[in-house]
Amino acid sequence: MKTTLLILLFSGLLAAGDPNAEPKVPRKATDIGIQIAPEKYLWLSEHSGQTCILAFILTTCPHCQFTTGVLSRIAKDYAGKDVWIAASAVEPMSSLNIPDFKKTFTPAFPVGYNDQGYVSKFLGLPPNEPVFFPQVVFIDRNGIVRAQFTGGDKPMDKDIQEKSLRETLEKTIKDGLKK
Repeated sequence: MKTTLLILLFSGLLAAGDPNAEPKVPRKATDIGIQIAPEKYLWLSEHSGQTCILAFILTTCPHCQFTTGVLSRIAKDYAGKDVWIAASAVEPMSSLNIPDFKKTFTPAFPVGYNDQGYVSKFLGLPPNEPVFFPQVVFIDRNGIVRAQFTGGDKPMDKDIQEKSLRETLEKTIKDGLKK
């Protein structure tokens, strides 16, 4: 009986998958809407044919604030080059924090908000697991997620973040040109 229970438990764990597994990259991006006002969303699918960077942040997180500055510089440098950047705050009641966040950090791209569970699903992360922020996702013009970084990943270290994100963007643009 004990052996049968152990086998069932082990097979159940295998079926559930590894909660610490990294999200699969490359993968087809699912559509996601970033809420920017009641009943108003910016949809990833509206930017088909463009290279996209989506950042998922906490408005009060210093690392997320730093990343917002980096992405703002990138957005300005790539203006008019078929690159779309947007951010979504995911902390509870984030819609109330966004006006002050935008005033303080003046992002050069739209910032909206989402429920963390909805974002976790888009990111390919297990539900109800802790998520580290910021999360930055690079999607090529064909809708393929080419890279995904969390705040704890080496490319997100403050001393190399801008260089890493710019290199990843260039690689994503090139990968999107391949069929």
